Amino acid sequence: MDETLVGELESAIADVGALLVRAQKYRRGAGPEGEALARDALAVGDAARRMHRRETLDESAARALLGEAHRVGDALRALVDAVRADARYARAVAAHRAGAAAVLAPLLPEIFAGLEPVSPAGPLYTAARWLHRGRLRPPGDVAAEIAAVGRDGIPGEGDDLSPGADAELPAVVLYAMLPPEEPVAMRIGPPSGVPLHRLVHGGEILAHAARVVERPVAVVAASLADDEQLRVEILPEEWRRFRAALTAALADAGVPVETR
Repeated sequence: MDETLVGELESAIADVGALLVRAQKYRRGAGPEGEALARDALAVGDAARRMHRRETLDESAARALLGEAHRVGDALRALVDAVRADARYARAVAAHRAGAAAVLAPLLPEIFAGLEPVSPAGPLYTAARWLHRGRLRPPGDVAAEIAAVGRDGIPGEGDDLSPGADAELPAVVLYAMLPPEEPVAMRIGPPSGVPLHRLVHGGEILAHAARVVERPVAVVAASLADDEQLRVEILPEEWRRFRAALTAALADAGVPVETR
């Protein structure tokens, strides 16, 4: 069979998978309409794998599956387009850009699936970038980036696959508990004037804003977790040197430091 046709089918099935994730993060996509398309998407993938395993995937079957994958993909794109064309979405985008939290807050759970309002009683946390390509970053750069949060804030982010957010409705991802796998993190107070929602699946707290500006407290681990968990190899003495230099740089930048 033509390998080009096989490649087109594989690519189309992968595209449908990505589109399904994108659609199902919206409340409409997680409802009956999206569930029906999810069944169709899974059926295409299952059929392709079954025929390939049984060596019955001939050109006729591949073209039929390719046509079905394109149909499902087009339907998923149309669903996402309908969500973004909805008047509630337009109001939410306008409120997000204007910083109108009271207007934005009730709209978000109507647009995104699995969002619930939350009012954290304690501090929130976010990780700091302490590694680059598997190597420790210069301590001064890490300290400067943490200090900048109090001045410039943490920018909101969102893309096609981000749960509870997208490019037009970005959010800052925060945590109610200190991420155990992050040896350098920031603690901030719950942002004021920003809608806060919790992702039901995952527990992350989303602050939907262009950026969250809060004075951070750096939280630095006394020692690293094991290398297997971190997926990097950093010797204990290397971490101690880095930690001492980072603590000094943070003090110079006026950032409070806590040890955990």
